[in-house]
Amino acid sequence: MNGIDYSALFGKTNGLAGMLGDYASLRSGSYGKLMKSYYASELGSVSNKASSTGSNNTLDKILNERKNPTVSKEAKEANSKLNTSVNNLKDSLGALQNADTFKDTENGTDARTKVENALKSYVNAYNDSIAAGKKSTDLNKTSNVAGAIEATKANKDALSAIGISVNNDGTMSLDTKKLKDVDLDTVKSTFDGNAALSYGSEVASRLNRISTTTAQVTTTDANKSTVETVSNSKSLTESIAKLKGSDLYASKRDADGNTVSNKDGVAAEVSKFIEYYNNTVQSGKNSSVSGVGSNVNALTQKTASNSKDLAEIGISVGADGKLSFNKNVFNNADEDTIKNNLTNYAKAIEANASLVNYYSTTQNNAMSGYNASGTYNTNAQDIMSTLVGQV
Repeated sequence: MNGIDYSALFGKTNGLAGMLGDYASLRSGSYGKLMKSYYASELGSVSNKASSTGSNNTLDKILNERKNPTVSKEAKEANSKLNTSVNNLKDSLGALQNADTFKDTENGTDARTKVENALKSYVNAYNDSIAAGKKSTDLNKTSNVAGAIEATKANKDALSAIGISVNNDGTMSLDTKKLKDVDLDTVKSTFDGNAALSYGSEVASRLNRISTTTAQVTTTDANKSTVETVSNSKSLTESIAKLKGSDLYASKRDADGNTVSNKDGVAAEVSKFIEYYNNTVQSGKNSSVSGVGSNVNALTQKTASNSKDLAEIGISVGADGKLSFNKNVFNNADEDTIKNNLTNYAKAIEANASLVNYYSTTQNNAMSGYNASGTYNTNAQDIMSTLVGQV
């Protein structure tokens, strides 16, 4: 397995061309001829015996499996494991892109311990993804995991500098002794989500394309989550528009005509935003729509990247990606800082929030395309016009 090319195992863009080529070969019969020629020496006397009967069970089985591949129990288990490990990989990457991970906390947990634990989680999840990916039939996840592997190989030296070695089989190993002498700022910059060319950003760009839907979610549960996401994301986009606009931060006049700050109004809107955001993240993670899942993940990644600015105004990012609000910190923050940090953050996540709403709404319309009598529901006809508008 040393020196193996994982892009061939997992499949990339050229994998589609290969499948189309195989399909053409199967239809023309040239694939069968090639297989018979190739396996002639392997099958030996079995081939000779088959020629007299006009059949070769071994070769027919190979060709039939190639034409009509089946998903084995092992592959199904691997798909489930891959889903879990990829979600763990996203969570651990999010922790390494969260500024709070690199700070000492009041309960006595020092930053170095938190960083070491986060790196251990990342390495374990990364290795689990590779192991499951080798046996998985989930092209979406495996192709993007392959992209993460390519990014890892390209950043081998940078990872080595923080105690992570890349093994010949593609897996990682963490040297905790070496890590103890590494400047935590070096680890932070390696995984920096704000730096477009960092290792962390390269991996995140691949993982963001993967749906966060778990294999265990039933169709009914997934549809319910999609409906909930429509409502949650609509409220979220409306709240983002308010946080981004200038009207929310404008001074007001009280009953006596005096000019007063609207800080309480901003705080009220922040509380609503956090509720909508958390609900969208929760329901979006259970959605069966890949566009919803990938954009929810992008939301959490961008939020993690803005965690420092958010913390300045009392908004903290939890390990699960959800937000909480400390109004005391908010009240003590400068008004200009509140306005600048909120508007910049709102602009950063606006597009992904809108896409979550778009994909969930489109799927919800599709689910209600036909009613119980079999009549086509006219509101589903809006789907195509919506899609055209997005091109």
